Amino acid sequence: MNVPADNALDHPDRIERKTTASEVARVLRRRILSGFYPEDEFIRQEIVAQELGVSRIPVREALAQLESEGLVIRVKYRGALVPKQSFEEIEEIYELRLMLEPYLLQHSIRNITPEQIVHLRDIVERSRGTEQVTDWAGMNVDFHRALFEVARKPLALQTLDNLLMRADRYLKMQSFRSTTTKEESDEQHARILDRVEARDIEGAIHALREHISWNATDVRHSLPALAKG
Repeated sequence: MNVPADNALDHPDRIERKTTASEVARVLRRRILSGFYPEDEFIRQEIVAQELGVSRIPVREALAQLESEGLVIRVKYRGALVPKQSFEEIEEIYELRLMLEPYLLQHSIRNITPEQIVHLRDIVERSRGTEQVTDWAGMNVDFHRALFEVARKPLALQTLDNLLMRADRYLKMQSFRSTTTKEESDEQHARILDRVEARDIEGAIHALREHISWNATDVRHSLPALAKG
């Protein structure tokens, strides 16, 4: 349902009627990551459709996309909930990653091929070249998955996939506020890869542990709402 013409300028995010679901998702993603929608608040399809001047169909599709990214939780008959950030969840995610990823890495180094290293370097370079938060966050996940797929440990990788998916929401919110995070993370990925290419298991694991620990600290500091006390 479209809003009346005299309200057309009330919403700076208002977009053309031909808008696709991906464009609606872009607007909603920016709102969520910037804190426009408070935690534990429902995003109602009909209100968003009215604000943006579109039907509910692209809004519904956009919310499905954002749910797959971990940015909302859809609740039947109520709308899409912006989930509450959890300090305890962050702590557990990164504690588990510190245990699991070094285990996978030592197996990856034994199996990795020169072609796979080239692929990983390509991910790092593309990550350095993008300015889009969601693209960069996606390539961050791609780097870790590509690095550990060659470990040939499917159960461990399945567990890690779940952890990366849960961490992705915090990473997007963190990187939305900080370009330094992106630059430092890209450099750390490159250092890890240097050690992997040298078949230096001890050095690679050390670089990986530093990367995960740094990222956990940066997430906590970048999200004041999660600070204890």
